[in-house]
Amino acid sequence: MKKAIELTEQSNTKGIQVQIAGRLDRKEIARAEWVREGRVPLQTLRAKINYYSYTVRTIYGVLGIKIWIFVGKE
Repeated sequence: MKKAIELTEQSNTKGIQVQIAGRLDRKEIARAEWVREGRVPLQTLRAKINYYSYTVRTIYGVLGIKIWIFVGKE
């Protein structure tokens, strides 16, 4: 997650939020962790936010990765 945040800080973005959910660290109970850097106004309709969602299959189960990138207002 920190690597993705470092890469987007080099570009012209105003904020990023990354969330990973599933069986993290081989635990039996699934949980979610997220990291935010900068501003990510999810409730503002005029905000230009790029959203990506990925599913990753591991030997322990499925992980869901969601990424919000705040570019700016339109």
